[in-house]
Amino acid sequence: MRVLVPSLLAFASVAVLAHPHASGPTLSLSKPELVQEELSLCKPCLQISEQGLNLLLNEILNVGVIGGCSKLCSVLKTKAGSTVCDIACAVIGIKEFVKILSHTDLDVFYFCETVKMCPKGKDDAAGKILSIAAEPPKGPAGTKFQLQLTFNVVNATGVGEIHVAVEGPHSDGAAQGFPNTGFKPGTYQTTLTLDTTPQPQANPPVSWDDGEYDVKFDVCQGECYSKHPHSIVLDSKHGNFTIGE
Repeated sequence: MRVLVPSLLAFASVAVLAHPHASGPTLSLSKPELVQEELSLCKPCLQISEQGLNLLLNEILNVGVIGGCSKLCSVLKTKAGSTVCDIACAVIGIKEFVKILSHTDLDVFYFCETVKMCPKGKDDAAGKILSIAAEPPKGPAGTKFQLQLTFNVVNATGVGEIHVAVEGPHSDGAAQGFPNTGFKPGTYQTTLTLDTTPQPQANPPVSWDDGEYDVKFDVCQGECYSKHPHSIVLDSKHGNFTIGE
């Protein structure tokens, strides 16, 4: 015998109609949706970036906080950044806000958690990188390489980053972190696009010599390799591609 479990909508309607003394209009209840109020300001907070934190700190050191939260936060170049900065400053108070900004080795993830714009990550966050694949695996300079990262999250993560570092023959390398607001358990894929077109007019010039290039991916909660609370490197793995004819 197959047992059918009514949906919440159906159950709510049936429960009302089945009551022996019910009268008046039939009631129905829509499916409850998760309201992520705690995340509504999280993404714009992360967009402040470490550069923005440095601007705020320099403003405090050079000018002070005479104009209050709004004046201090106006140094940020984006409207979203200045707005979330102003809100955070007003909520916790400008003295506490300045104290947090003055924290040694502050990163944007820890900042956004501390000013309560992002929820704190849990210390049991866990995950694993499953694979890194380059397409094409080899090509001449000027090729746009696609590196597909597949990773699995076992326990949900808080705010963090996927950090990428590229190193090759006769090059200083390149590195960048890509922030996120966290991942629920599951398997994820993301693709890094790397344009190897030489840029001789750039300062400094960018060249892509023939040879094998190493690409390191770190999947982290918080800033990768940070010593701040809740910062965890879930996993780290290397991929590669080759430049040559």
